[in-house]
Amino acid sequence: PPPSSSPPSTAQSSPQSSSSPTATKEDITEEENEECGEMEVYFDCNSNSMNDNTSSPKEGMQVAGEEEGLDEKSNSFTSFYYDTIFVSSSNRYLNPNSGNPSSPKNTNQEDSTAGGADVDVSMTLHHIAQIFRRRRQHEASLSAYYASLRGMRRALGDRHPNVAAILGNVGNLHKEMGEYDRAYGIYQEVLSIESHHLGVSHPEVAVTLHNIATIESSRGNYEEAVTLYRQVVQLQRTLFGPNHMSVAITSSCMASVFEKMGDTKRAINAYEATLKVRTVLLGRHHVDVGRLLHKLGSLAFRREDFRIAEAYLARASKIYKYNKLEADHPWTKDIARDEADIRAKLSLGRKYGEDYAEC
Repeated sequence: PPPSSSPPSTAQSSPQSSSSPTATKEDITEEENEECGEMEVYFDCNSNSMNDNTSSPKEGMQVAGEEEGLDEKSNSFTSFYYDTIFVSSSNRYLNPNSGNPSSPKNTNQEDSTAGGADVDVSMTLHHIAQIFRRRRQHEASLSAYYASLRGMRRALGDRHPNVAAILGNVGNLHKEMGEYDRAYGIYQEVLSIESHHLGVSHPEVAVTLHNIATIESSRGNYEEAVTLYRQVVQLQRTLFGPNHMSVAITSSCMASVFEKMGDTKRAINAYEATLKVRTVLLGRHHVDVGRLLHKLGSLAFRREDFRIAEAYLARASKIYKYNKLEADHPWTKDIARDEADIRAKLSLGRKYGEDYAEC
């Protein structure tokens, strides 16, 4: 089958100004993934000077990425230097996958890093976590994320928007690791913080609701996912207008859920809504428009609406040719096969049309 339409971005977070540390989100962009994914947070930070008395790696403690024999695929590390930063005996944000005890053995560790509990250190740790995440070193990434979270929490408090920003990215990583229940709990905490500070009609709240819907879909709770996606689409239309890319992305994700439910009719309606927005924003010859038409043709074929499927696929094929996709490109091969299947079905229908009419 043809690839699904483009999912929400997992673009990396980055600081944007040296003003007050208020969480924000950028315009949502796209990235090619296999299925609808999470939307990710962006946030600002203040420019507190970097403290010089942050702790250095302790003897015998691993610094992720530098130790000998690193296996990026296995993520086999159990202890990282980052697990010791900003640690206190009562901290709720210890790395759950690190194997660390609930209370650190070194009771002086908190004092050794207390002066470094500022936003700059936490931001640096966050960037390190993002790098490990891009390299798919999940355990190292979690270690740095949770250290960043502990520092930001100590500097700004439990319910600051920057804490929500980091928590959102931690939730995204847990989702990528298939830890859906843990990601769901984190997203709920993010939603609580954002709703309190920003109100329920804020763009960041829409992103978090989208992420929760994605988790519900991944866990097989399709009706709950559809309900949340509908809520997000309404909010996005109110915030950005009907022809915004975020509306197209969420509509596409909702269509994907309808597909999983076997409801091809509602899937087609949702993909049609996505197609309308993408055509306005990208132009009718864009390859993403072609991919959506291909998807719609495949769904119409499954419904045995062969004439409609033929029309969708003919438009998609022209767009692929316009974008000069090679003959051996997977999408070109797929659409050639699908068009051949439809021609065969239509030919069969013409040959036995009278018999079909009698039935």
